[in-house]
Amino acid sequence: MSTSNFGEERASKYDAQLRRALNFWDIAYLEIGSMIGSGWMFAPLLAASVVGPASIISWLIAGILVYFIAEAYTEVASMFPRSGGLVRFPQYTHGLFASYWIAWTTLLYVIAVAPAEALATTTYLSALVPGLLIPGTMELSALGYLMAAILLIFYFLLNWFGVHVMGKTNTAVGWYKLLIPTFTIILLLVFLLHPVNYSGLPGGFMPYGLSAIFLAIPTTGIAFAYLGFRQSVEFSGEVIRPREIAKGAVLGFTLVVIIYVLLETAFVGAIDWSKISVQPGDWSSLTRSILSRGPLYQLLTLSGIAVLTAFAILFIVDAVLSPSGTGWIYVGGTARSLYGMAANGQLPEWFLYLNRHKVPRWGTIAALIVGFLFLYKFPAWGLIVTFITSAGYLTFIVSGPLSLALRRLAPNAPRYYRIPAITIFSALATISVYLIVYWSTFDILWGVIVFILAGLPIFFMYVMPTKLGVNRFRGIVAGIIYWIVLALATYFMLYEPIIVPYENAGKLPLTSYYAGLFLAYYVIILTMTIGLTLWLSRDVPSDLKIHIKAGWWIVATLFTVFPLSFFGQFGVFANPPIPWPYDTITAIIIGIIIHIYGARSAFMTPDLKYALERLAHSS
Repeated sequence: MSTSNFGEERASKYDAQLRRALNFWDIAYLEIGSMIGSGWMFAPLLAASVVGPASIISWLIAGILVYFIAEAYTEVASMFPRSGGLVRFPQYTHGLFASYWIAWTTLLYVIAVAPAEALATTTYLSALVPGLLIPGTMELSALGYLMAAILLIFYFLLNWFGVHVMGKTNTAVGWYKLLIPTFTIILLLVFLLHPVNYSGLPGGFMPYGLSAIFLAIPTTGIAFAYLGFRQSVEFSGEVIRPREIAKGAVLGFTLVVIIYVLLETAFVGAIDWSKISVQPGDWSSLTRSILSRGPLYQLLTLSGIAVLTAFAILFIVDAVLSPSGTGWIYVGGTARSLYGMAANGQLPEWFLYLNRHKVPRWGTIAALIVGFLFLYKFPAWGLIVTFITSAGYLTFIVSGPLSLALRRLAPNAPRYYRIPAITIFSALATISVYLIVYWSTFDILWGVIVFILAGLPIFFMYVMPTKLGVNRFRGIVAGIIYWIVLALATYFMLYEPIIVPYENAGKLPLTSYYAGLFLAYYVIILTMTIGLTLWLSRDVPSDLKIHIKAGWWIVATLFTVFPLSFFGQFGVFANPPIPWPYDTITAIIIGIIIHIYGARSAFMTPDLKYALERLAHSS
């Protein structure tokens, strides 16, 4: 079977039609606009409730970890500026199997971000517009659903009429989104600072221990807030001068990290315990106080200071613009992820079609439709963000191996940006991803992994027959068997006997019953994943089998973090077999092994060869 048209050659004619309208500042504000969204509205409160004053350190550590990941992608994006690059790049170096895992997982999370931002905007507006939320809850009412749906339609229209419209609108709004958090920080520090909050209360600076600092990164919206760094990669194919991608991305990312660290510092110091009816130092009760109805807005209005009360009006405007700015960017990002999957040959070619404004037509429409479905399924911000974070960072596991492998496979290819000490930086990127995913807790991670595994039958039924010569009937049979076994085993061996008791009663006792049941489930799913893939691989021509071989390291990632999460500090047991800090040390070691395995699995794919030819001709 020919490998010459897996995706890149077919996609190149559509890439050429994309409108290159984004400059340095547009890229910087894509970063700023997508990172300063609903995260800055809610995460400071949630982080402080889990960590206390040490939440400041959580933001800083998260920024450093995500910086390593962003660096790895930035080098690749400046070398190959491709719209939808996050799902296209893995196919360049690791072929169809690995790229499918990444693309499917990317789709799971990126398509949920726009509805999450619409939820956040609607939630904040409930402070001014009665009836948007169900009384006594943080869930949308019928009127709230209507408001969120209108916002989604607005995001859609802004993208539909062209990247230049979205990009320039985002740059204009970006200035506002940058200024309001900055003024908020200054006002809180000048007018409401209580230095005693940092270390003078019961429990001191770190009331919940060192492990809580890391737990907060993926579970309180911190890692979610930093997810937006990806947009400079996703829109790289629409940048006027690729050399500006790295500069704009670094500027935008650095500014946002500084803002978030200072914002958490200001929030912690601004809390007046007497006005929120919470015992001083009882950080975990913050989410049950009046601050839960819009933490920063409430601090401003409760102060009783005229200038802060007046500023609260501008703040509410930003509470609409910040999440909305992220929302409309992610509608475009979703469309480009679907475009990238079609470019890889993982979706039908019509996802490559552009409208008359040179925007991916069906991807943008699909982003709107599926966004409505997510609004229905997840009626509250906190419910959707935890899922997005864990799935989102799993897709970044390829960042380190990808950047390192390209140095080996294409050492002389022109690059506008080169990471210094690539061996170290790329490894740090992989380790950072693995740690953030592990810290997500088993309560979140089990569902994410099951959703990811549920996408494997599509690879069996569509990609393998279409691209690897597998008999379609055999692919359909394998896919149906996988879905049935996965569903039954998950419900009867994991959800009902383990997850339900854990969610109802809290941490479980460490018994052979729970451990044995999970291990039995784990062995069944792992055996089925490997077995059915190998069974179908018998049909694959010998010259294409490398596509399957080069993707096993992704499977290894899923099936190592899964049991570690179950038995580790952030798992289901009150006395975990792998407690802190040994669990995190184990995660670092596994991350290094995964990185080496992934980098060595890379090969010169037909898509990479074609991309390098395009690069040589354009130089």
